[in-house]
Amino acid sequence: MISTRSRSVHMEFTSGTAPDRLAALLLWSTTLDGVSLAWTHQPRHEVSVAATGRTAAGICFGLAASATVADLDGHPGVDRDKPVVVLAGVFRLAPCVAESVTYEEVARLVHLGRSVLARRSVAAGVAA
Repeated sequence: MISTRSRSVHMEFTSGTAPDRLAALLLWSTTLDGVSLAWTHQPRHEVSVAATGRTAAGICFGLAASATVADLDGHPGVDRDKPVVVLAGVFRLAPCVAESVTYEEVARLVHLGRSVLARRSVAAGVAA
């Protein structure tokens, strides 16, 4: 969505594989200034990643992409007696809590998602 009144653009990456959607968000975010990234574990077993930043001309961009927990080889876990989803054996995301995240952490999810796809392709008998 483009808004000339607020000088903003909002985009959601919905095409391609989960790692490709997350990678597209990261690629776009490198073109922006003052970028902040956040991820959230959604109740429908998805991980959403959002990025905000501005162009040199001052246009605000809001970017979003998501992946299912299964696409990222996630599994249920517990942290301090509260339910979480565990990604890459390291990241623990509580449901519906937006957390700041680094570019490198999202890039790690992209790599993990690509590994999951390759493993599933091999298991299905398809060349990766």
